[in-house]
Formats: sequence, C-alpha cells, structure tokens
Amino acid sequence: MVSRIYKWKVEKILQSLRRLRRASQAQLSRFTGVSKPEVSSIVHMLLDKGVIKEVGLGESPKQGGRKPTYLSFVSTYKYVVAVDVGGTKILSSVVDLDGNIVYHDISLSRGIKDRDALLERLEEVVRDCLDRVGHENVLGIGLGVPGTVDEVSGLVRHLPAFGLTDLDLRYELEWKFHLPVVIGNDVTFGALGESWIGAAKELKNVILVSVGTGIGAGIVIDGRIYTGLRGNAGEIGEMVTDWSKESVKKYGFGRIEEWLSGYSLEKFGAKIGIGEDVIALFERLPTSKEVSDRVKEGAIHLGLAIANAVVLLDPDKVLLAGGIGYNQYDVLYPQIDEVLREVLPSEMYREDLLSKALLEPYSVVIGATYSVENALLLDAICE
Repeated sequence: MVSRIYKWKVEKILQSLRRLRRASQAQLSRFTGVSKPEVSSIVHMLLDKGVIKEVGLGESPKQGGRKPTYLSFVSTYKYVVAVDVGGTKILSSVVDLDGNIVYHDISLSRGIKDRDALLERLEEVVRDCLDRVGHENVLGIGLGVPGTVDEVSGLVRHLPAFGLTDLDLRYELEWKFHLPVVIGNDVTFGALGESWIGAAKELKNVILVSVGTGIGAGIVIDGRIYTGLRGNAGEIGEMVTDWSKESVKKYGFGRIEEWLSGYSLEKFGAKIGIGEDVIALFERLPTSKEVSDRVKEGAIHLGLAIANAVVLLDPDKVLLAGGIGYNQYDVLYPQIDEVLREVLPSEMYREDLLSKALLEPYSVVIGATYSVENALLLDAICE
C-alpha cells in the first residue's frame, strides 16, 4: 500500500510542475522541499506512467555540468467525461486534465419527466463520449445536476426542473460504465470551474450566481467549495426579498425565481402574448415598457439577494452566469450594480465586485472535471 507521505510528495511535485508549466528536477526539489533523490524517484515513476514528459534541455549551470532536463505535465494523460444536466439541454463533453474541451455535444432535456428517461439520456451521452476517447483513457465521470445533492451518499435529493426526487444517479452510472462518478450541483461545479481557470482564477472567496431556468449560487470559501450540511448551500433562489408579496408558500421554484428566471419569464411572455421564448422577450426591451419594467423589477430583487449574500460572506468576487445571467449580463448589470451600491456598506461595495463569468457555457463541465481530478487523479497515479 502506498503511504500517505509518498502520495503527499507526488501531489506536491505535480502541483508545482503544473503551476510552473515546466521545471527541472532541481527546481521541483527547491519548490516542494522534497529531497533530490525522492524527486528523482517520483519523476521516473511519473515518466513511466506517462503523467509527465521531458520537454527539452535548459542552460548549463554556471559551475559546469550537464544541462538540466525540463519536465511538463501531460494534460492528456487521462480525460474526464463531464456532463452538465440543464433544465432544457444537456451538455456532454470530454475534457483533458487542464480543463481543455476536446469534444462536446448538446442534446435536449426538455420533456424528461421520469427517472428512466433521464437515465437513458445520460447513458447515451456518456457512451458517446467514451467512444470518442476510449474507456481505458477516462479517469472518471463528472455529473453536474440542477438540484440538491447529498455530498456523502451522492444521492440527488431534488431535481425541480424534472420534478424528480431521490435519484441515485452515481450508482446507476457506475454500475453501467464501471467508472467512478463524481456528482454535484451544477452551479457549485460552475463556481469551482471559474475559480480554477476562469474569471475568479486564484481568488479564494467567490460567489457564482447562475440565472437560467432557475437561479442558484455556488460558493467557494478559502479555495474550497462550500455545500453545507446536506448540500443545500447556495440556494439563493429561495431568498425572500419582499415578504409582503412572497408570504404565500410556493413549491418547486423559489421566490427569487418567481421574479427573474427562465421559468418565470417564460410564464410572463406567454401572459403578454410573446410566447415562452426568453430571447424574444429580451429583444422587446427597447420597445416595450411592460417588458422593461418586468425585467428591471426582477433584476432589483436579484440584486437584493446578491447584496444579502455579500454582507454574509464578504467575497472577493461575485460572478453572474447561466443562460440568462451570462447572455443578458449587460442588461442586468446596471440595475444589480445600482442595488449593490445603495444597499451595501461603503466598505463592502466595489465597482469590480460583480463580474461576468468567463467559461460559459462550459463552466459546469470544467468544474466537474476539476472535482473528478481532486477526487481520483492521485490515487489513479499511485495505485
């Protein structure tokens, strides 16, 4: 059995090498504090497994001697099959270990209303991805879902977009494909992706608010995803911003989602004769006061919810993402920023506090990839 100390040393070497992009064994020893003989042994193991590669020679040392050989991480050592399950579509992808999308496909999910239909669709998209790169080259499967996930058991407690509860998707997919599955809330994975290589790269405290079919938030605290006791952290769509109008208990979608979400805007569009087309609704903004007032009102309530979250967590950055949050950022930002400016204490407001997410529409699959790596890569290398 591989010792924890050995695995820790392998991890430190890989982290340093990925951060530096390329380095010699001597540099890795200096950066990690691992002795040169141990670095040499681990490097040979990693080279044999194809985890790293030699990428050329450096300059000869001033005191003479052999030129150092530079090393770099092989991002295609393994791939991750990452799937973003949305309320209207499913994005399936093959992602390398640096977060690069090497294949992706989109299929419709609207109309899925039972467990078997959802599983059948997921099996189809995962199988397609595995066929692209080969089962043996895949580290694991990452699955982001628009609902509440029990972090320990992996059980999906609630999927409001599909009207489903208590789904053990992890077990079903592991049994079907004989690969480990990491499952999590889609917005939580989105926040992780943006913190890894996106708009919040190298920031330790981040809130990502996704406005799509519903509204949710992913929370990163001290560089780690925060999910709460039962995986419910980040359910910003449930916040109350006007109790006089929201005191009547609603089921399914939350109170903020009644103000501004794909779900509520589709209902509003149908009511005023535009139809259930959110894009067409936003196209009416310049010419329809009714539409403009409705979107403005929704943005105010979302801004209040974000302000509440900022006061509670004091993040480095708040990112706006999702089909509506990302694509309509320029429409929503001025109103949300105005609310933040008025509501937040002066020492907490910053002009750069709210930003547009960078990785859409891939933030969820990139975050799922990062989560799979954290859970599985070191064990796969050291086994």
